[in-house]
This record gives sequence, C-alpha cells and structure tokens, in this order.
Amino acid sequence: MASPNSLAERKLRRAGVVLVSPAVAAILLISIVPLIVAGYFSLTKFDMISTPQWVGLENYRKLFADDAFWEAAGNTFYFAFGQVVVGIVVALMVAMLFSQALKGGAAMRTIVYIPQAASYVVISLIWTFLFDPAIGPINAVLNGMGIDTIYFLTDQNWAMPSIMVMSLWRNLGYFMIILLAGIQAIPTSINEAAQMDGANAFQRFFLVTIPQLKSPLLFVFVTWFLGAMQMFTQSYVMTQGGPINATRTLVYRMYDSAFTELNIGAASGIAVLLFLAVVVASLFLKLGQKLFSRQELATR
Repeated sequence: MASPNSLAERKLRRAGVVLVSPAVAAILLISIVPLIVAGYFSLTKFDMISTPQWVGLENYRKLFADDAFWEAAGNTFYFAFGQVVVGIVVALMVAMLFSQALKGGAAMRTIVYIPQAASYVVISLIWTFLFDPAIGPINAVLNGMGIDTIYFLTDQNWAMPSIMVMSLWRNLGYFMIILLAGIQAIPTSINEAAQMDGANAFQRFFLVTIPQLKSPLLFVFVTWFLGAMQMFTQSYVMTQGGPINATRTLVYRMYDSAFTELNIGAASGIAVLLFLAVVVASLFLKLGQKLFSRQELATR
C-alpha cells in the first residue's frame, strides 16, 4: 500500500498540473503553434489564395538579397538599442529621484506611470499632434525661442528619434517602477558602510547601487529590448514607415509582405528571423551576465 506521504505528493503533483495546464495551453496556442506554422509557411510560396507550394529556403535567399529587408533590420536595431540604452539611463535617474523622501512622491510616480496604461495607438496620435509643424505645441515653443520649425515626423533625420522619444515617454513609468523596487530593496546598511568608509554619493551610486541592481537592470534591458524589436504601431500610425522608409522596421516589412504584397512566405521568413534574432540577443545577454557574475566572484 502507498504511504500517506506518497498519496499526498501525488495529489500535490496533480493539483500542480491542473494549475499550470491553462498557462501551458495558452503558451502553446499563442506562441509555439504560430511559430511552427510560420516556420512551415516560410518554406513555401503562398499568397492566401492558392495552395502553398514548397520552395525550401528560396524565401530566405530572397530576403538576404533584398535591400529593403536589410534597411528594415537596421532601423529595427537602431530603434531598439537607441531607445533601451537611453531609456535605462533615464529610468534609473527617475527611480533614484523617487527613492528619496520627496513631498508628493507617490502622486508624481502615478503621473509618470499613467502613459503605460494607454495604448500605443492613443499615445501615437497624441504625439503626432505634439510634433505637428503647423499647430503642434512643441514647435510653437521652439519658434518662440527663435528656433526654426522642425519637421519631426517628415524629416528623415528626425523621424526615428522622434518615435524613440514618444516610446520612451510611454514606457518609462513601468521600467522606472521595477528599478525603484530594486533600489528600495538594497539594504541601507551597505550604503551606510560605504559612507563611513568615505565614499561620496557618486562612488556609492556606481560601486554600491549599480552592482546591487544587476538583476533588475538585466530584466529591464531584456524586456525593453524584446519589446522594441517588435516596434510597429508607432511607425504605422505616426509616419506610415516614412519618410523614405526611415521608420520601416522588420515588423512593418513583415506586415507589407503579408497584407500588401500577399507574400506569406516572405512574411513568415521575416517572423522566423526576427524570433531567432531575439533568442540570440537574449542568450548573449544572459551569457554576459554569467561571465560578469563569475568575474565578480573571482575578484572577491
């Protein structure tokens, strides 16, 4: 006969399976199955009308020879790295500010977080108005300061940085809260000990705070980077991929291939390549964290 402990363990395992099964089913249906389907269609010629025809790696060969694909890839990485690197610095500075005992700090944190609750479509429409060269308040302020009108969304040099600013404003609150939680979790005794040893505020920030925030910073970087790699809505609403394809990203190129050119094979190939790029970037960042941790342990 089975012991009472083994019966209890079986019940716990069954309960665990029941509890996690909805999440597993959702992951399979929303992520894994579409990825497998995309992988299959990337090896076919398919226009959503006729029967798919097997072409092997032909779609990938054409993509690698397509200048529009490489231009979209460059725009994607430019947006992702530009927004994330600048965004982490800004989010960390804001989090450090809010970690102080400020009067009205809770209200200010709420104000900073509010844009996160709005959709990208709404935020994009608001910033399209703000950037408008004729009636936008940003240019009105610049003109009042004697600065010529800047065509934020129609100038090739300004379009992508303008979308970066808007995206940073929208995402800042969420990642600021994560970093703020990490800062508040740092034991005060560490900072006090460093201060007693003569470390100034600058030294305490780089030698105490930053090392203690390795995990939150890595989470913020990976999460923000993966989201930025999939940028589409901002470009579609604000610039329609222009001017001169300056804001056309990989997801935008995938959209055009699928719904404008009816080339599902090429669109699926872009989706697979984007997935692989995200996986490689995540593994690279994780490897970097492990190497950094080992190096830090070796120096202690």
